Amino acid sequence: MGRYIVAVLMACFIGSSMTAQLWQWSVPVKNARSAGARAFCWIPPHCKNLRAVVLAQNNMEEQSIVEHPIFRQEMSRLSFAVIWVSPSFDHFFRFNEGAGEIFNGMMKDLAQETGYQELSYVPVAAIGHSAAASWPYYFAAWDPQRTLCAISVSGQWPYFRHPVFAPEIWRSDQHIDFIPCLETMGEYEAADSWSTEGLKERQEHPLLPLSMLACPAEGHFAATEKKIRYIALYIKKAALYRLPKTKPAQGAPILLPVDPVKTGWLMEKWRYNQKPAASPAPVNKYKGDLAQAFWYFDEEMVKATQEYQARHRNKKAQLLGFMQNGQVVPQRNTHQQVDLQFQPQADGITFIVKPVFLDKVPAAHPRTAEWTGLAAGSAIGHAQKGEILINRIAGPCRKINDTTFQLYLEKGLPDQASGYQCWFAVEHAGDALYKPAVQQAKMDIPGRNAAGRPQTISFPPITIRKGRKSVQLQARSSEKLPVFYFVREGPAYIKDNTLVLTETPPRSRLPVRITVIAWQYGRTAVPKIQSAQPVAQSFYVE
Repeated sequence: MGRYIVAVLMACFIGSSMTAQLWQWSVPVKNARSAGARAFCWIPPHCKNLRAVVLAQNNMEEQSIVEHPIFRQEMSRLSFAVIWVSPSFDHFFRFNEGAGEIFNGMMKDLAQETGYQELSYVPVAAIGHSAAASWPYYFAAWDPQRTLCAISVSGQWPYFRHPVFAPEIWRSDQHIDFIPCLETMGEYEAADSWSTEGLKERQEHPLLPLSMLACPAEGHFAATEKKIRYIALYIKKAALYRLPKTKPAQGAPILLPVDPVKTGWLMEKWRYNQKPAASPAPVNKYKGDLAQAFWYFDEEMVKATQEYQARHRNKKAQLLGFMQNGQVVPQRNTHQQVDLQFQPQADGITFIVKPVFLDKVPAAHPRTAEWTGLAAGSAIGHAQKGEILINRIAGPCRKINDTTFQLYLEKGLPDQASGYQCWFAVEHAGDALYKPAVQQAKMDIPGRNAAGRPQTISFPPITIRKGRKSVQLQARSSEKLPVFYFVREGPAYIKDNTLVLTETPPRSRLPVRITVIAWQYGRTAVPKIQSAQPVAQSFYVE
């Protein structure tokens, strides 16, 4: 995806409140393809024994999903750990070049670090987005006995091959029969046409439990709450049908196979502005065309899919854009369509971006004509009520208000990055006449300010008095600029420059390390100040 893309910063679920995203542990990934790759691990605060783990490698939407408070809440109920690797260790999972050994070493290290030894053998629900959307299937082919399910978000089909996204490395005897697989695809991607490949694979591999979620009025970059809820439900169903009811005497549970010929439900594929011709039904009672149907776990999963896919039929499209300096930013024929400029204010990190409805179909990229069904240059209407919002999709930034954002560094960034990419989505919820709209944009930000006076950060060691749950952080810039912080790992979060401790899971290996990074980006306004070298402080808590 070009230069490094770090996924969107979102809140995670801690008890009954929302705070900054929390990962209690991290370890460097040995022999990873990406320099500086780390595996971040979250275990539900009250979890005594893990049943499985959700594993995601950073590309774009993955972090949005695994840090969402609703996803964390559902994984807590399942006693599932969550691991996010950033930068990715191998987002193709080239098992013919050692990806499996890297994975095994990473899980062994996390088991040792956390105290939850079952991390080295529990089943894995693998998630990948876009360019990393094939690796969950490759993981399943490499170790089918350990794969709970494979989830491809805005991505690929299991047996689709492409030299860039899905290399041809499977042996002739490798398959993923009986392993549940889900592919999601937005209407503004190729939900209608791309389903053809999935249906073809269902016919060629009848023992593959293959599901598809079409996402009306959504695009390639939409990590929406409703999609996250759906993915969490899918994982819950995989656990219900694949994990044994009783814990084995020792070692990993034997996953139960899912036979799509004998169990589950069938439902006709989603079609643009059309209702299904056949009603969903159990596999042995389905009356529709089998060649046009996807498989689902049960009736509840079918109803969730129906409700999701029935939205916004026969509504008009509307188009959105971004404004900077009072002008609509023009579209280009690129993946992102819109390129925003990093124009920081005097503090060096705050910038303004505004949303706007478009009144004409842009000509620069064919997508907008495809979305609207109108020729380039045609006039287009829009809803008259409801806010247009800009939200982060991905990148080291945070939203201050409806139009104001800040560069904000966090965990998972590569060491000495030459630049960052921040991705944004302008969104409108639609109304009775117009369906929702979404438009993405990318902003390139230099990895550091190299001009001006140098600065350094002094960051005294962190100590927390016995019985206290928080401490004020005291880092200082030599240029007297405000210093910012993030927690790389540990049961803690930062609020208003205060480090706040949270609960540690009951079987945590003690003491638990907390690492806080202090940073200052500098500024380009006069007097110019260079970026400071970030400073880390680690300490241990019982």
